[in-house]
Amino acid sequence: MTKDYIVASAIGFFTALLAVPILKNLGLELPFGNFWILAIIPVLWVVGIWLGAFLSRWIGFMRQFARFAVAGFLAAAIDFGILNLLMFMTGLVSGLPFTLFKTLSFIAAATNSYFVNKYWTFRKIPDLGFTAASGQRTSLKEYAQFLVVSVIGITINVGIASFVVSAIGPQFGLDLKLWANLGAVAGSAIGLIWNFIGFKLIVFRA
Repeated sequence: MTKDYIVASAIGFFTALLAVPILKNLGLELPFGNFWILAIIPVLWVVGIWLGAFLSRWIGFMRQFARFAVAGFLAAAIDFGILNLLMFMTGLVSGLPFTLFKTLSFIAAATNSYFVNKYWTFRKIPDLGFTAASGQRTSLKEYAQFLVVSVIGITINVGIASFVVSAIGPQFGLDLKLWANLGAVAGSAIGLIWNFIGFKLIVFRA
């Protein structure tokens, strides 16, 4: 359990580190500045891991879901960080360029997600009969399954985000840049649910 707290605090720090330039690019300033989240987010992630462990007494998968949520926030920070960087560099925030940017940012986030989820969220203890050959076959099969789940996930994620941004368009007087990020939030939220189900029941099942 101690290892979970250490990993969660490290992920929290890197999540916050990526969030600072995102907030700056959006022109958002939190009370007392944006850099204080470098201290508070790691603490919140550790509390989330503790809460998951506590709830797992009654709901068995909650410890695992807490790790998945923490890993998901890091993936989201990578996703949004790259998305905002590309929008900032090009000045393009909608239409086909946005769809391309969102696809690239999601691929980077998904790659990170695979390794964090494989070696932390859904980590498994090898069977006593484990061999190098069987491990290689298992890894190839697992990675192929991960790609299938991720392709469906990217379709859901990018599709919903693009629909919100390009089909619905900015609402409530929000500017295009902020609306683009809200669209990305919508895509990420639905994608998060799909990925947890797919990873747990298909890719990393015990």
